Amino acid sequence: MSKTTSHAAREITGPGLRTIVDRPGLLWLDLEDPNSPALDEMAAQYGFHELAVEDCRHQIQLAKVDHYDGYAFIVVHTTQYTEKPCEIDIREIDIFLGPSYLISVHYGPSMAVNEIQRRLDTNSGRLNRPDHVLHAIVDVVVDRYLPTLDHIGDTIDEVQDTLLVDPDASLLETIFVLKRGLLQFRRAATSQRELLNSLIRDETYLIHRDMKIYFRDVYDHAVRALDLLETYRDLLTGGLDIYLTQMANRTNDVVKALTILATVMLPLTVVTGYFGMNFKYIPFADDQNGIWYTTAGLVILPAAMLGWFKYKKWI
Repeated sequence: MSKTTSHAAREITGPGLRTIVDRPGLLWLDLEDPNSPALDEMAAQYGFHELAVEDCRHQIQLAKVDHYDGYAFIVVHTTQYTEKPCEIDIREIDIFLGPSYLISVHYGPSMAVNEIQRRLDTNSGRLNRPDHVLHAIVDVVVDRYLPTLDHIGDTIDEVQDTLLVDPDASLLETIFVLKRGLLQFRRAATSQRELLNSLIRDETYLIHRDMKIYFRDVYDHAVRALDLLETYRDLLTGGLDIYLTQMANRTNDVVKALTILATVMLPLTVVTGYFGMNFKYIPFADDQNGIWYTTAGLVILPAAMLGWFKYKKWI
């Protein structure tokens, strides 16, 4: 970028546009509103392709890197987990990477960008080239994957513990919400891994060779996050199996109890129905102890049946 172009870029203003780094060899502009006219002004100033500008305004795209004449357009994904309700929010950061500038575009404040800015404000980090800024953004984004997965893992542990003690329909909803969130997470993390692989392998002057090893380190973190994600997906599938098994066992227990009750009551119904017939002669009708004989039979018969069920280990 020429000095004239750089100077003109510094004069661009608009809602949500801020300059994070402005030093020789590096200009980092951050835009929190893709619909701002400032994006159109920068696109005209730097010659950004209309498709790249359109991608900034129509989210969410898969993580990718598109090479244009004199610059690259990069999409990265950030994640944020909310425990109640259990939701995984996937957000997008669009990056225009040039020889001496980097422009990041996103909707609303970005925790990744704000964290890097805090490091710069406290002198705990220094960025001298655009590819340094790109690495810092991608590194912070991928590093947030593991804490997000740790929170999800804690939720899964709580769900599994509750499933073994008191399975409830609300847990089933939590399981499906987490499975849907992990599916979105996996799609974002997989495309992010491919993006990092491209940054490592592509030969471009925009990313210096000395940065390849740093991007490879971020790539390893992304692979680790994907492995952990697959583990959690398997745990959720196992949790769903536990829930269905517990519900089936509970249903079987209820059916067993009702079956035993019906079986025990059946002979009692036969006995009481027999002695309740309106015939002229009924056994024990003239015996003053007949009622006690019948009552004893009504007690002994179900007790003997329950004893037999117990002996056969049916109950």
